[in-house]
Amino acid sequence: MPLAPNEVYCSNCGYYNAPAGNQPTLSSSGAPWGEGAGGYPPTTYGQPYSGGGGASQWGQSVTPVPTPPPPASPGYYGGPVSSTPPPPGYTYPEQGGSSYAPPAPGGYPQAGSYQVPPLPPVQPQPPERPRGRNLGLLALVAVVVLVLVLGGIGVFALTHRGGGTTGTLTPTPAQSTSSPTAAPLFSDTFTNNNHGWDLTSVPGRYSVKLGNGQLLLEEDNNRILPEFVPGKTFDDFRLDVDATITKGTQENSGFGVYIRASANQNTELATYYRFAMYGDSTYAIFKGVVDSSGQPLDDQKLVGYLSTTALKPIGQVNHIEIVAKGSTMTLSVNGQTLNSITDSSYKSGSIALYVSNLPDTPKGVIVAFSNLAIYPAP
Repeated sequence: MPLAPNEVYCSNCGYYNAPAGNQPTLSSSGAPWGEGAGGYPPTTYGQPYSGGGGASQWGQSVTPVPTPPPPASPGYYGGPVSSTPPPPGYTYPEQGGSSYAPPAPGGYPQAGSYQVPPLPPVQPQPPERPRGRNLGLLALVAVVVLVLVLGGIGVFALTHRGGGTTGTLTPTPAQSTSSPTAAPLFSDTFTNNNHGWDLTSVPGRYSVKLGNGQLLLEEDNNRILPEFVPGKTFDDFRLDVDATITKGTQENSGFGVYIRASANQNTELATYYRFAMYGDSTYAIFKGVVDSSGQPLDDQKLVGYLSTTALKPIGQVNHIEIVAKGSTMTLSVNGQTLNSITDSSYKSGSIALYVSNLPDTPKGVIVAFSNLAIYPAP
């Protein structure tokens, strides 16, 4: 039977009848906590809130939707009124369509790539490998002796053969080169530094000076110092330059030209062809190679070491000419063609003049370069 309105406890069963003023309060949606939109409040702080619409309850998982920054926020890079740069580490969102990723700062072309951008200043490179010139000289002497012996036997046989005649050999004259008629792709008389050569120098180690018609390269630390033609790359060309060893000895000095060169990210010359000449009137041609990770290996000797009378001694000017056309490259000195190589590994790259202070020799070599001109290949 129902209790009277003013009865709080049932006299039979003890049921508690709360007064009307203590009834639960309804939420603004007209439902008590736990029903409808509001749901019960969390019993443990730190749990994700899942309310905000429908019958979602506290504690239920909901796919989070990140709130984008306001378009006009001054800290929002890319907003319509923002000019604030992105914070460090900011990742730009992907855009539709194709995208272009710029190269990393300080990056260099991969070995063998056709178009090679101009190289930045390159520090002195590791020294050349010991040449073993004494062994080479002994081998040359042995060959000369053998030729003389065999030649003497041949002459004796010819002169003592009945009805025979004495034969003579006519040496093939070295080819002389003609002056180019086309306008140069690059030239410098070294009266000023309008072309922007890198003149970085470190006293006691290496030095680069320019003026009075000369580019002076000095290496004092038994290494190779290259000086790149600024801002240019070349594929097929003819190069002319004069070179004079002004300080050095026959045993410690070398100079020459890098062509079709590229470097790695450590500014080490990686791939190239190197035409090398030495104070003892010998020459060689090398090829720079890399391993599978792009690190330089010992260069490959394609030609040399060969002795030639075409190279003038220390203190005298040598006119150097190199022609690169397709896979064929030719070295000439003072109007005489010394050698040609054929190799298709590298098709384009930078050009550098260099001085070499050979390893395990007295320190200090200076080479003066002058009258540099690079023409289209003939």
